[in-house]
Amino acid sequence: MELLEREPLLASLRGLHADARGGAGSVVFVEGEAGAGKSVLVEAFCRALSTPVHLGYCDALDTPRVLGPLHDMARSWPRALRGPLATGDRHAVFTAFLDAIAAGGSVSVVEDAHWADDATLDLLRFAARRIAPLEALLVVTYRPEDLGADHPLRRLLGDLATTRSVHRLAVPALSEAAVRALAGARDGGTLHAVTGGNAFFVTEALRTPEQEIPATVRDAVLARVGRLDPAVRVVLDGVSLVPEGAVGALREAVVAVDPMAFDEGIRSGILVLDGPVVRFRHELARRVVEAEVPAGRAVELHGRIISVLDAVGGADPARMAFHADAAHDAAGVLRHAPAAARAAVRLGAHREAAAHYARAVRHAERVAAPVELRAELWERRAEAHENSHWAGSAATGGGDIAAAVAAAERAAELWEETGDAEQAAAAGARRALLWWISGRREEAARAAAAVAEALVRLPPGPRTGQAHAALARLRMLARDLPAAVASGTVAVAHAEEHGDTTTLAHALGVVGNALWTTEPERAAALLARSVEVARSVGNDLMTAVALGNLGAGAAAVHDHPTADRWLAEAERWCAARDLDAMRGFVRAWQARSAFDQGRWTEATAAAVEVVDGRVVHPAGLAVALTVLGRLRARRGDPDPAGPLRRAAALAGRGDDLLLLWPVTAGLAEVAWLAGAPGPVEELQRTHALAVAHGDGWAAGELGHWLGLSGVEPGLARPWARQRAGDAEGAASAWRELGLPYEAALARSAGDDPDELRAAMDDLRDLGAWPAAELVARRLRELGVRNLPRRPRRSTRENPGLLTERQAEVLELLEAGLRNVDIAARLHISAKTVDHHVSAILAKLGVGTRREAASWARDGR
Repeated sequence: MELLEREPLLASLRGLHADARGGAGSVVFVEGEAGAGKSVLVEAFCRALSTPVHLGYCDALDTPRVLGPLHDMARSWPRALRGPLATGDRHAVFTAFLDAIAAGGSVSVVEDAHWADDATLDLLRFAARRIAPLEALLVVTYRPEDLGADHPLRRLLGDLATTRSVHRLAVPALSEAAVRALAGARDGGTLHAVTGGNAFFVTEALRTPEQEIPATVRDAVLARVGRLDPAVRVVLDGVSLVPEGAVGALREAVVAVDPMAFDEGIRSGILVLDGPVVRFRHELARRVVEAEVPAGRAVELHGRIISVLDAVGGADPARMAFHADAAHDAAGVLRHAPAAARAAVRLGAHREAAAHYARAVRHAERVAAPVELRAELWERRAEAHENSHWAGSAATGGGDIAAAVAAAERAAELWEETGDAEQAAAAGARRALLWWISGRREEAARAAAAVAEALVRLPPGPRTGQAHAALARLRMLARDLPAAVASGTVAVAHAEEHGDTTTLAHALGVVGNALWTTEPERAAALLARSVEVARSVGNDLMTAVALGNLGAGAAAVHDHPTADRWLAEAERWCAARDLDAMRGFVRAWQARSAFDQGRWTEATAAAVEVVDGRVVHPAGLAVALTVLGRLRARRGDPDPAGPLRRAAALAGRGDDLLLLWPVTAGLAEVAWLAGAPGPVEELQRTHALAVAHGDGWAAGELGHWLGLSGVEPGLARPWARQRAGDAEGAASAWRELGLPYEAALARSAGDDPDELRAAMDDLRDLGAWPAAELVARRLRELGVRNLPRRPRRSTRENPGLLTERQAEVLELLEAGLRNVDIAARLHISAKTVDHHVSAILAKLGVGTRREAASWARDGR
C-alpha cells in the first residue's frame, strides 16, 4: 500500500544518514503508537540504502532475551558480534558493538525498544553517548503508549535528552485526506473516524470485504484470517507463539506442516519471510492470532517448540524458559530459567534475572520440588532483586528491595526446614542484612545476634563465610565498626580458603571501610585488594562500588592524595560503563575532597553536576548538597541552609553518621558565620553518635562546633590544639592535612594582628568572605585600619555556575516574568525556558521560581 505523509520523516532519516557518512554519527528514536507505521517507515528508508543494514528485535516475551537485538544482528554481523557475545563479558560486548558501527558505512536498527531488557537499554545509552564522532546511524523504534512513568526506556530517554547526537522522530496518524486517498471508492471519512488514522488499522480494514469497516483491529485481523484455509490457520497459530519469529528446523517442524499453507500465509501478507525467519508482518496481528489459539492447542504447540529447540541445541535459555513455561513444563523451566538468569546477571540485566528466578520458583513451588532447590532459587531471586535495586540507583521507589526482602525471608524459611545449619545461617544473615537496609532495624539486630550465636558452633565453610560477610556489612551499616572488622576478617579467611572470590571482594571492602578512622593505611590496602578481586570476578558494578568506597573513605579522613587518585579511577570506570548512579556518588565525593582542599570552583562544578543529574544515588546527593550548602555559607552566598536542609531530609533522624555528621556541622557553621546560636541539640546527638562509633574525625569536628555553641565536649585531633590556644600548632596540622580553610580559621584564633591579617588574606584568597569579615572585625577591634573592602557580588565568582543563558533567564525570573514572556523576550521556545528554569532550580538548590528570584535579589 502507498506510503503517504511520510516524506518529511524519510528526509530526516536520509539527512541523518548523510551526516553519519560524513563522520557525525547519531541515534534516532522513532516513536509512534502500535500500528502507526514505524517499521514500515524504517523499512522504506533502509530499502533505499546502498549500505549494509543490521536489524535486531526486542522480544515480546514476558521476560525478554538479554541483548536480543544483538543476537539477531549477529546473523548478519557474525565476525563482529558472535565472539564477544559468547564471552558473556558485558563491557566487551558493548565495546565490540561500538567498534563494529565505528567501521563505517552501516546502519543498525533496534525494533520495539519498549520491550528491551535492561542490558539492551544500557547498550543504547553506551552507544548514544559515544556515537557522535563515528560514521554510524542507529535507529531505534518504540511505542510511547507502552512507557509508564517508571519505565526504564523513559528514564533512558530522559538521560539522553540533552545529548546532541540523539534525535527523536514521531510517526503521526494518517490525516483524513490520506485515508480518503487510500480508501478510494470506500467511505474514507468513516474509515478515518473508526481507525483514528492508525496506518495498520486502516490497512487491515481495507483488506476486509467492502461492506465491512471493523471497529477494532482485532475484528479487522480476524476478518482476514477467517477467509483463509484452515491449514493456513494452523501455520499462523504456530508462528504466533514464537514472538521472535520461526527459523530453521523450528519453522519446518512447527510451522510448515503444509508447505502450500505456509506459502499461502506469506501471499496473504499476514506473514513475511525475512531471510530464514518467518514472522508476522505486524506484532499487533501476531497478538490477535495468539489470543485466539485454544489453550490446549497452545500448550501442545509450545511443547513441540521446546522439543525442536532441544533437539537442535544452542537456543537462548530465556527463549527456552518462555516456551517451557507456556507448555506447563516445570522440568524445562527449572532447567532453563536459572541458566537464563545467570546469563542475565553476567550482562548486568538484574531485573530480567529476577524475573527468570520468579518464574523458576513459581514452578518449583507448584510441583513441590526438593526443598533445597526451592531454597536456592529463592535466595538467588533475592540477590537479583537487591542487585537491581542498587544498579537502579536505589531511587526507583524501593520495589526491588521489598521484593528482595520477601524472597530472602522465604529462602531462610526453607533452609531452616532442611536442617542444614550452615545454609540456614547464611540465609538468615542475608535476611537480616536486607531487613536492615529496608529499615527494619530492630528485627535485623535480633536476627543478626541469633545468626552470630549459631555461627560460633559451625565449622568454617563457604556458606559460613558468606554469613560472616553479610553480618559484617550489617554491622558496618550500623557503625558497630569493631564487630564489623571481626566478622569481616573471619569472612575473608573463609572466602580465601574456599576460593569464593565474590564473598572475598565484599568482605575486604567491609573491613577496609570499617578501619578508615583507626587504621587508614591498612584500610586503603584492603580496599585496593577488594578492587583487584572485584575486577577478577568480572562484575562491573561491584568493582565500581569498591573503587568508590576506597576514594570516599580516604576523603572522609582527609587522605586527599589517596582519595583523588582512586576517585578519578572510579569516575573513569563508571563513565566508561555508564554506571550513572555510582558515578554520581563518586562525583559527590570528588566535590567533597575538592571542597576540603580549597578548590571551590572545582567542588561547585562537581556538586552541581550531581544535584542536577537525572540518575540519583541518595548518599551521593546528600554529600553534594552538603558541599553546596557549606560553600554558600563560606562564600556568603544566599540561602546556605537550603541545600543543607535537603541533605538533612535525606539523612533523616536515623543513625547514619556519615550523612548526619557533615550536615549537622554545616548547619552549625552557617549559624556561626551569621552570628546566630548553633543547633546544640542536633550537635549533641550527632556528637554522641560519633563518640559511640569511635569516629575521631566526626567527634572532633562536631565537638568543635559544640564548643563554639557554649558546650564543652571532649575534642580530638587539630580541634583540641585550637581549643587549647595553640593556634599555630592547629594551623600547621590543618595545612599538613591539606585543608586551607580550617588552617586559616585556626590561625585567626589568637590576638596577634600579623597572624590575624595573614589569616584574613588566606580566607579572602579562598573567597571565604563571611569568615574573612569576622577576622576583619577582630582586627578593627584591635585598632587596625585601612582594611580592604569586600568586592561586589558581580565581580565574584558565579557560585551556581549558571550558563550565560541561565543567568539571563534568572534575571527575568527575578523580574516576575512568566515562561511565555521570557521565551518572547529571549526569542526561544517556552519549552526551552522550562528546561532552563529546571536547571536553575537544581543548581541553586531551591524548589520554586519564587525562591530562585529571592536568591537572585539577596545576592545583589
